[in-house]
Amino acid sequence: MRRVRALASHFVGEAHSLKRLQLRYAAFYLGLLLFSGAMGWGGLQLWQDAAGERDRLAGMSAEVLEMRGSLYRQIKEVFDHAFLGDVGAALEFAHYADDIDRHFDLVYRQVRRPEERTAVDALRLAYEGVRGYGEVLLRASPDAARAEGSRLDLQLERGAFHDFELRLGEFESQLQQQRRAVDRRLGVLHAVVPWLLALPLLLATVIFIVFRRYLRSAVAEPLAAIMDATRNISRGQLQHRVPERGASELVRLSHAINSMAADLAASREALLCAEKQATLGALVPVVAHNIRNPLASIRATAQVIDDVALPADVREGLAGIIAAADRLDGWTYSLLSYLHPLQPQRVPLQVTALFDTVAQLARDRMEARGIRLRRIGWGEGGMVELDAQLMEQALLGLLINAIEASPPGGEIVLRHASVGGQVSLSVRDHGSGMNGSPALRGLRPVATTKLQGSGLGIPFAAKVCDVHGGRLEFIHHDPGTEAVMVLPSKEAHVVEPWND
Repeated sequence: MRRVRALASHFVGEAHSLKRLQLRYAAFYLGLLLFSGAMGWGGLQLWQDAAGERDRLAGMSAEVLEMRGSLYRQIKEVFDHAFLGDVGAALEFAHYADDIDRHFDLVYRQVRRPEERTAVDALRLAYEGVRGYGEVLLRASPDAARAEGSRLDLQLERGAFHDFELRLGEFESQLQQQRRAVDRRLGVLHAVVPWLLALPLLLATVIFIVFRRYLRSAVAEPLAAIMDATRNISRGQLQHRVPERGASELVRLSHAINSMAADLAASREALLCAEKQATLGALVPVVAHNIRNPLASIRATAQVIDDVALPADVREGLAGIIAAADRLDGWTYSLLSYLHPLQPQRVPLQVTALFDTVAQLARDRMEARGIRLRRIGWGEGGMVELDAQLMEQALLGLLINAIEASPPGGEIVLRHASVGGQVSLSVRDHGSGMNGSPALRGLRPVATTKLQGSGLGIPFAAKVCDVHGGRLEFIHHDPGTEAVMVLPSKEAHVVEPWND
């Protein structure tokens, strides 16, 4: 069943329009009629050619036999002249010579192959030897002819006549081989002709089956799939997809339904995300306010109680309270920043200058760990409209992540490139790398192993990219990870790709 459907799709074309199906169906049958006529005409031509070749070979063989009979009569006239003194022998000899020449002319007219002409030429040369010997005897006097006649039998047995017989035998053998070849061709045609007659009927049956399968696979089954998909989508199963196959009209319809389902799913996801964001945006500030006020009191109390006179373990506990309060306050601030709707205030900026500012802010951290900074593409810097504060905060978060992921004394690479109307800003470390690619969308923080980390730095950077019409990507290297911010730009400077 699958093979028949595959044949139907390949033979008819699964994406053809239904409007063209009838024309294509008629074209196939017209082609079948033309094919049948061509096969019949071709078979007839082959049969006629084989029959004509057989008649040609038979005619050449008959002419050669007639030629041989005339040659024997010529030899008889030579005997009559030598032994009987027949005065009319020379005239009869010439008559038979003309007859033999006529046979040779007929044979030459039927010659078609080089090997046939070579054999006839050899036969002609041998005959000329016999004829020349006979003419010599006929021109001699009867007494001289009788004297030569004593050697006539020897000349006929071993001389030119013997050579003529050999060449004649070779030519007849050649004709016989060709006749056998023609007979084999006729035998093949006799065996093939019935199949040639049955082939059009077989092709008509195949075309009928193929088109029937095509209508089922290209029309009936796609329509059933479309109806099933519309029922599933109407029930809310927006992930359901229609197989895009069949006639071109049905393919376009299936594609439209799939696009509609994808748009509905995206709209539903965006709506749910917006509702969650709105809910959290209203709830988190209240919770953060109720958390940060007690935290401030706890921290202030711990600072007031702290005194050098207290025991070491008490002071260590107070320091832990202060650190925990600071960590919770920082995490609350990051959460508020992430949930707060971002409205970028775009101004023209030199992107490399923005990178330099971020590097200056993180200089103390890099110097504390002995991190080296390498810049690539600074000569290709251009002006881009960005929100300086948002972009600075996002880049600083990515750079701090790279610093903390780098080994002491390592290297971080800052790279800028402008290609195809887009600007890419990347930060690459040479650390141990990330465990997979982080989820950049949604409300879940990225998993972090840092003591002071909130897990919201990467989602915040992704959110900043989104509000600027760009995207955040991660490239895994060996070793290290590269965070790439791709932003739209009105300028495009082609730079060489970075091979590190």
